[in-house]
Amino acid sequence: MAAPILEIENLTVSFDGFKALNNLTFAMQPGELRVIIGPNGAGKTTFLDIITGKVQPTSGTVRFKGKDLRKIPEHQISRLGIGRKFQTPRVYLNLTVRENLDLATNRRKNVLATLLRKPTGGDRQTIIRLLETISLSSKADFPANLLSHGEKQRLEIGMLVAQSPDLLLVDEPVAGLTDEETERVGDLLISLAQSHSIIVIEHDMEFVRQIARQVTVLHQGSVLCEGTMDEIQDDPRVIEVYLGQAPTVTPDQMRILRIAAAMAWADGNFAPEQMRVILNRLSQQFSNDPAHQAELREELKNYLGKEISLETLVPQITTEEERETVLRLSYEIIRSNRINEAGTVVYQKLLEFLNLPPAMVQTIEAEIEAQYAEVAPVQDMASSQDTPPVETEDLPPSETR
Repeated sequence: MAAPILEIENLTVSFDGFKALNNLTFAMQPGELRVIIGPNGAGKTTFLDIITGKVQPTSGTVRFKGKDLRKIPEHQISRLGIGRKFQTPRVYLNLTVRENLDLATNRRKNVLATLLRKPTGGDRQTIIRLLETISLSSKADFPANLLSHGEKQRLEIGMLVAQSPDLLLVDEPVAGLTDEETERVGDLLISLAQSHSIIVIEHDMEFVRQIARQVTVLHQGSVLCEGTMDEIQDDPRVIEVYLGQAPTVTPDQMRILRIAAAMAWADGNFAPEQMRVILNRLSQQFSNDPAHQAELREELKNYLGKEISLETLVPQITTEEERETVLRLSYEIIRSNRINEAGTVVYQKLLEFLNLPPAMVQTIEAEIEAQYAEVAPVQDMASSQDTPPVETEDLPPSETR
């Protein structure tokens, strides 16, 4: 294995007795895209400040490509191959997009050379490639002040790449962006990760799911845990840090919940009736006490997510009883609204992964269909009398496990 591009060992940073970082140890390999998450006050910004030399450690070491960065000035660290993008875009608003990139490619960092310099043929080709990379070729000659917020973010990332850093530090690049702009920034970072090592600080969990290969969770200045997005989402410590309380469901139950949520998101629209079915069925599956069920319903609202990877999660469901629970919940969820084409495709994929006996699948599906057949006449009668229809959450409860 190659030597780590960045190593931080037993690092502590104290401000008047407050430990912004506390005995933190971290390492990443060349070519890695690492996402750092954590609640406010976890130490994420100080973490970047330490790497760039803006803040000096109270104790511990920071090494970049084997070189100790302590006591090295910020501008020298930058020239070693570390580039940082801050939360707010720092571009020259009165210059064009092309001129911003031209300034960033200038290797002679002094005022006179910058003012008198003319781009070389090689620089012009570099700028053309960068414009294509950040998807701003059509706006190359627009003043930067005419760009949208997301375009300014991409321009600054392009300016950062123009300096040819080995390690890119990107701080909350999608704050305030639209969904479309967020996706474009994500695609850009994934593309850049093919030739750079990248650390991204981010709060937007959907964006983290889009780009994350490896995630590090910071809490109170230390590394709480590391792993894939699926692994850290199921970690009770992470849930407690973000929600302020320990979950009352186990990691195995959490995986069941998230697979069920994948069914609800199959058509891209999490309908309210589907939410009710998920919350009620899960609370019934995991508790017999009505008071605890009500508590669980409130708690579980925070855990539902979309774009779940069945390929990753289903193999972690090891017992046949749990797989049966997954099947029952998933079929109830897609049946609670209507079975459409998208839901059918995801459901069939789930059946393949679950690999349950066909007879068991048919029995469970028949039981759920029978429940809906019992409710349907009641709904028809209520409709004919101009009274509200029976809610899907009033279906007969599943057998409590």
